[in-house]
Amino acid sequence: MKVLIIRRGSPDGMLAGISAGSKGYETIILEKMNTCGKKLRITGKGRCNITNAIDISEFISNVPGNR
Repeated sequence: MKVLIIRRGSPDGMLAGISAGSKGYETIILEKMNTCGKKLRITGKGRCNITNAIDISEFISNVPGNR
């Protein structure tokens, strides 16, 4: 199966692409901007506020800058 994600280089579109790709689907994301994830990179003052399932001490030890 082929999956086409149109104009969704946003976090939700990229996650949809990752999900489809991990299920073995041939996946293409089309985005009109030059790069994908531009808004994601600027969240949290550049630290990209996302959740993570690892232990909090390991997570904090891997956060650059303001821990």
